[in-house]
Amino acid sequence: MPTTTLPSFSQLRAFVALCDHQHFGEAAAALGVSQPSLSQAITALEKRVDGELVERTTRRVLVTPLGQALLPYAREAVLAAESFNEAVTNQGAALAGTLRLGIIPTLAPYLVPLILDGLGRELPLLNPELREMVTGDLLDMLAQGRLDAAIISTDVDLPHSTAIPMYDEPLVALVPADHPWVGRNDVLPSELDGQRLLLLDEGNCLRDQTLALCQRYGTNPPSAVATTLSTVVQMVANGSGVTVIPEGAVRLLSGEGYAVVRFATPAPTRHIGLVHRSSSSRGADFTQLAEIITGLARQAGLPLAEVVGS
Repeated sequence: MPTTTLPSFSQLRAFVALCDHQHFGEAAAALGVSQPSLSQAITALEKRVDGELVERTTRRVLVTPLGQALLPYAREAVLAAESFNEAVTNQGAALAGTLRLGIIPTLAPYLVPLILDGLGRELPLLNPELREMVTGDLLDMLAQGRLDAAIISTDVDLPHSTAIPMYDEPLVALVPADHPWVGRNDVLPSELDGQRLLLLDEGNCLRDQTLALCQRYGTNPPSAVATTLSTVVQMVANGSGVTVIPEGAVRLLSGEGYAVVRFATPAPTRHIGLVHRSSSSRGADFTQLAEIITGLARQAGLPLAEVVGS
């Protein structure tokens, strides 16, 4: 029978870290403890639940069905304890210290420089650590407590997370320089159906937003061609097809062989927001941070629109 004694925070934290890293050495390093200490914490927790939580192999760690069933509760307990600690630490010190902030790759090239430069002026006590990843990885790291917040396109499911709307960003089409659409500002999203559509790989939210603009694929199914926007742009310049990009990325284009065309009003947009764990005690801080970053984007002349309904 499992013991009625409550597990310790260190045991739960060790279990969550081991499940996240699936390697004793990496989990121990992440927690700043020795491998024997980590192993002892896991063994003690397994005795408490009267079952095996992880299966130890020569290279990796496999989480057992029992471990998978108990992991969400352990993670919630660890995050709640860390939120408590965070609330104590940040009393009277809003937006100070280290902030682990994620950002999606299709936004980072033109927003990160503004964040690094502007936050140094606006929030001199804040030390942002920026990490660029696709949306799914950012949300996973946020849920695991390895990020404090992330700036993403919020047109996705956000379990256990709270989204603070920042602004809407228009989308535009990029076509080869000799394309019949050059010079147009009235393209209908449905017209993309007749084009060879170049997309980013699976996992990138811009791919999903582009597909959402299309009504059908017809004889020209979309092609996932690259992990970076710059590669897709070069393929457009080479005449391989057309693509959809955020209008903010237009300022980064410096080559030849392509042209920017715009959609008919109302133009399609993506919703940009700052997300954080719903359990975080820093909701007010993150709201202030979202407002500051939105202001920096507006001052820099990035194309943005007020969030509908705000």
